[in-house]
Amino acid sequence: MRSLLFALLLMPALASGQDFSLFDSALAQVGMTLNDVRFDQDEMAGWGGDRYRMTFFTMFHHNPFKFPKYGDLTLAACSSSVTNIVNLVGASARRIDCPVRRGLVSDALEKYTTPKDSLPLSSITNARNFLTGAEYERLRRKIDLIYRIVEDKDFALKSSFDGYNKDGVRRKLFEYFVRDSQVYNDLVEEMADRVDLNRMVGSTEDLAEASRRLADSLEQCAFPSTKYELETRSGLIVVGTKGDDTYEYLVPPLLIIDGGGNDTYKFSGYPADYPASIIVDLAGDDRYISTDTTRAGIGGAILGVSILIDKAGNDRYEGAYLTQGAGIFGSAVLLDYTGDDMYTCKGWSQGCGSFGMGILSDSAGADSLYCLSNSQGFGYTRGTGLLVNFEGDDKYVAEDSYVFAPTQQTKDHNGSLAQGTGFGKRADFIDGHSWAGGVGILCDVKGNDKYSAGLFAQGCAYWFAVGMLLDGSGDDVYNAVWYVQGSGAHFGAAYLDDFAGNDTYTASMNMSQGSGHDFTIGYLNDRAGNDTYNMPTLSGGGGNANGMGLFHDWSGDDVYNTHGRPVLGQSNPTDQGARKYLYVFGIFVDGGGNDTYKEPWAANGKKWIGPKANPANPDPFEIGVGIDR
Repeated sequence: MRSLLFALLLMPALASGQDFSLFDSALAQVGMTLNDVRFDQDEMAGWGGDRYRMTFFTMFHHNPFKFPKYGDLTLAACSSSVTNIVNLVGASARRIDCPVRRGLVSDALEKYTTPKDSLPLSSITNARNFLTGAEYERLRRKIDLIYRIVEDKDFALKSSFDGYNKDGVRRKLFEYFVRDSQVYNDLVEEMADRVDLNRMVGSTEDLAEASRRLADSLEQCAFPSTKYELETRSGLIVVGTKGDDTYEYLVPPLLIIDGGGNDTYKFSGYPADYPASIIVDLAGDDRYISTDTTRAGIGGAILGVSILIDKAGNDRYEGAYLTQGAGIFGSAVLLDYTGDDMYTCKGWSQGCGSFGMGILSDSAGADSLYCLSNSQGFGYTRGTGLLVNFEGDDKYVAEDSYVFAPTQQTKDHNGSLAQGTGFGKRADFIDGHSWAGGVGILCDVKGNDKYSAGLFAQGCAYWFAVGMLLDGSGDDVYNAVWYVQGSGAHFGAAYLDDFAGNDTYTASMNMSQGSGHDFTIGYLNDRAGNDTYNMPTLSGGGGNANGMGLFHDWSGDDVYNTHGRPVLGQSNPTDQGARKYLYVFGIFVDGGGNDTYKEPWAANGKKWIGPKANPANPDPFEIGVGIDR
């Protein structure tokens, strides 16, 4: 109810939409309107490299001013669905062009809950005398429902990965994505053509719905005084107690149900007999530990489905790779309802997906999330990575205090690929097998939050990808380095939308806060508050090399500390071949307030054309404009 009410509070924003009139006013100085701010798609197509391109990316790349509407819609949807696992799965799947809605017309699980032709429904618990006694009847029904689904010979999950659900292939996929072992490139492309992602999504939605029904009824279920285990041909079923239990296995069980207590879960890898693993925990301060650096961890899936629902407690999630909501050719969902939680991982975790989806959704509490890279809402090719956090003063860290992954841009900082980043594979300078990127979204609805990262983070996109960071309210702090805070490079669509609060944005080196390079849209949209922007070169509505930088601060008394140029509605053109005749855009808009500027051309109540890169010979395709109302 709480999240539904908050979504309804957002409806005025949805109804009114964003006022783009100041953009038109600024552009009128150079004889343009909002409709002229577009990429020439025909010219751009000559560069290619967009295999696996998704329609979500194409929509924004054709019209960047759709971003604010989808900022509204996404924030409202995440607010109302933070604990609705089926909605989260369905929305993530649509981002990768898998529009499957199993429960749209009728109950998708009806065949597993309603007897047909007077035949009784099968019951693994009755057949095996598992948890006998009337007090366990409700719990047995939920176990039987999940087992009927996985045992159904026609269940789509079994055919989604035909010929591939073997540990050998999983090992190769782990090496390819996590270790960047390019020797398996052909295998991945072959699988991209053969694995049925739509069937995988449909089966994920069915297992998610069954898990939701189990989680919703858990408070009314009785639990035994000792842990029970049931071996089945589809994997191990475990029922814990209301006390402190330990679940330590060589391979993940098919199903674990726990009634409370401070529990410890410790395992990695893949289910032995079936490509699904489900955990539902009622309460307690629990620890989920996956330290194996060679296999997926708890809440991670390769060629399968992983679901973890923890309903209460101050929990600790400790993992290495592919954990805490991460899917590769698979689906993984971690839902944590309440508590001050701590998430730590190395990479490819915490809402991360490629050729599938990874979702981490946390409803309440002051949470701490730490990663090295490729996490916290990271989407790679044909993948959605979604991290949702509803309320609490949260801290997001992508490690940059010591260098372990230096980048081409600078050897002094790490490539984070985190906190709402979409990324693709650029291979035009290698073998030409480029892949369009995925969709990475971090959506934090309420709280005074802190974001810290290196390069490629905080609403960033690279190579035909979409990256979005949405923050609904609170006084937030953003710290990062380069290609951050609504910026990106090389055919991307990057967006940061902060809806309210007195925020501080700091980027230390380059390309930030609504700036785009090389056919990329970089868009920062701050809707309210007295904000401080610490801007390096190419920031605050800066365009570079046929890129597009869009900056809009709606209101408030803002401070613009600039430390380089182009900034505040400037752009850098290029003179390379046909690109010389294509536009580059840098557009800065401040909608009101008593603002402070360092640059001489910007001031309150003023329009400006940004100083040209070459004033003696200005480039007609170099568009840089600004306005402060």
